[in-house]
Amino acid sequence: MNLSLQVIGLLYAIQPGADVNSQQPWTNSLGMTMRPIAPGTFRMGESNPTTAEVNAPPELTTGDWDEQPVREVKITQPFFMSETEVTVEPYRQFHPDYSGSGPFASGVSWYDAVAFCDWLSAKEGKPYRLPTEAEWEYACRAGTTTWFSSGNTPLADGEPNSWGLRNMHTGVGEWCLDWHGMYPDGSQSDPVGPDGGIVKVYRGGPELSRLTYEPYYRRSANRGGVAPGYPPKSTTGPNGAAGHPIGFRVVQAPMPSTKLWRAEIPWASQCIKQTTAEAKRGPDPGRLHFRKRPLLSVPPENCPREEILAAGLHPAMLRHNHSPGLVACPNGDLLATYFTATPEEYSPGVAFIATRLRFGADQWDMPCLFFDFPDAAEETTLLWNDGGTVWHITGGVGMPGVPFKWHSSKDNGATWDEVKYPVFTTPIGPHTAQPITSAFRDKDGTIYVASDGEGATSVLWGSRDEGRTWADTGGRTGGRHTAFVTLKDGRILGMGGKNSNLDGYMPRSISGDGGKTWEISKTPFPALAANQRPTLIRLQSGRLFMVGDWQDYNEKQPEAVRERGLRGSYVALSDDEGETWHIKTLPGTEPHESRGYPTVGYCVSAQSPNGLIHLITSMNPQNLHFEMNEAWILSDAGMTEPIEPKGEVRNYEEHYLDGKPKARWSAMIAEDGRYLLHGVEKWFYASGELQWEASYDRGRKVGSETFFNDDGVKHWSWEHRAYGTSTWTQWRADGQKTFESTWRELKMRSNEQ
Repeated sequence: MNLSLQVIGLLYAIQPGADVNSQQPWTNSLGMTMRPIAPGTFRMGESNPTTAEVNAPPELTTGDWDEQPVREVKITQPFFMSETEVTVEPYRQFHPDYSGSGPFASGVSWYDAVAFCDWLSAKEGKPYRLPTEAEWEYACRAGTTTWFSSGNTPLADGEPNSWGLRNMHTGVGEWCLDWHGMYPDGSQSDPVGPDGGIVKVYRGGPELSRLTYEPYYRRSANRGGVAPGYPPKSTTGPNGAAGHPIGFRVVQAPMPSTKLWRAEIPWASQCIKQTTAEAKRGPDPGRLHFRKRPLLSVPPENCPREEILAAGLHPAMLRHNHSPGLVACPNGDLLATYFTATPEEYSPGVAFIATRLRFGADQWDMPCLFFDFPDAAEETTLLWNDGGTVWHITGGVGMPGVPFKWHSSKDNGATWDEVKYPVFTTPIGPHTAQPITSAFRDKDGTIYVASDGEGATSVLWGSRDEGRTWADTGGRTGGRHTAFVTLKDGRILGMGGKNSNLDGYMPRSISGDGGKTWEISKTPFPALAANQRPTLIRLQSGRLFMVGDWQDYNEKQPEAVRERGLRGSYVALSDDEGETWHIKTLPGTEPHESRGYPTVGYCVSAQSPNGLIHLITSMNPQNLHFEMNEAWILSDAGMTEPIEPKGEVRNYEEHYLDGKPKARWSAMIAEDGRYLLHGVEKWFYASGELQWEASYDRGRKVGSETFFNDDGVKHWSWEHRAYGTSTWTQWRADGQKTFESTWRELKMRSNEQ
């Protein structure tokens, strides 16, 4: 349980209760008017179709995905709720250094709001807390079922609803007690939310992106969410109260005794092996190796929302999946993340999806919802393996003063710590809050995170104290979406970016002072434009690896490139720190999703512990994964066929700390050096109940695959057939089948709902 909830629960146990049977408003010691809210039952969630009047994003026809299913909720005990949000002067009695301007306290983290409630409880000897989001929506609706408590348009600022509460649809957003999560099926009494999550719920709007969708994001049913530490405690940077539109109101009542429900864990973070003993096994580096796989399923990619929902994919997924991150985990798995959006990328509906290629498997998992700040336009995702710790870094487009945010995992992405926000010790210069492909350390251990600058530039954010504080390094490179590596002499090399052009060629930027200044010159690679991004990494061999397109979005090329008939994309190696390059056209690239030229789009690369190089794409009809080694890049070979593997089969196990079995599986150590899952794999909950079971034949899944909830109820299953198709079936917690669909090579062939 969250520590703050434990503290609050203890406080309520020792403090005398309020006069909850009173039906009269009263004023507390801070001058806050407390309004009585009687018990009752209501329909929680959005059941009204949206129209032009409410000004919803076009893809949302019946509310947001997280407002379903609509269910009956009973509030069994009366409570008092403050008539308005907490205002500035009462908040300053708790926090004398608070510098925000009124009338309502905003720029307040969830932790600050909880601490205020603890302080006020101790001060008055009565239990104060944040409202649960069920209590908040119940009080906001005040007996109504319409978009707003006043019907189809919100009340004016300061005008009370029929229960006497003001500003439920206006003013600042308001923190609630709950973690954000999907609503469960079925009716509930006094729900208090899931037992964990990424963000805490706020209600009442506005959406952080501050776009034009008003008053949609102020409806009674609307749910926003932000990690509880927002905003960070900045020193001299622009973070903090200024511009942060979230405050809170309080409830005076004991905490409901309802149990938290189990938070949903993304499939990309379940059944994750922790052994690294075999992760370096791979094909002979002297033998040519090249593979091409589909990576992201269709749907969601380039499919209307109706098809995405019919496939049984998470309802947060949208058709435009772009700007990927990729990391090779210490256990050999590949983890890929994309932001999911409509073609309108700067939208409050943006979220992040993930998929995993498990080490030894031949097919990527189906994508799942991985990370979301509801109602915030977040933009871009970056993954980085920092010496065994995996960082997931995302943008902060909709969050004032937050160029990026991150959380990290020390167990190959099975669990993640709390989302953190950068605290800047310098002013933040011109930028777009969009991380790119590169995060790295220099020889002194300084951490750098690459981000888009303003216009055709990029910037490095730097930290010399393990991420506790950050600085704008000061300089800007010669291109947007620049990819970076450190050179052996300590300088930083930045290659390319889009929207920049030196005689038709991509720029090269080099800094010898940690990003403060950059020398810009021309590369041998064509300039890039919209829908394109290069990738650059240093390989284990010491070489540099570079990928991009031979033409820009409008199919423009330098004359010398055009005369050679080069088209599509390239891979390149450098033995001399980027001075010269061995360049090879990449076979198997596919057209842009809406134009004719072959492209890798917004691409990103990583190298596995076994030496294989991985490249993933976006902007194709189906996003792709290319797998290769240096021997293949240096050869004249094109597409190669995999060898039918033979070899020794070995058995493996992992255990919980108490010795109980956690996982059992087997793998073939093939004659060509590859590690391939082969045989039955089983995972178990700590209780001993079966969690997941699948069968492999030399890396390919065969036969039945089933995942069970921790109560033993079947959640989903696959039937993998010998001729290449697979049927995916899903069930609700009560055992009712919800979706059934047939797939081949991650493309849906049919569905039954």
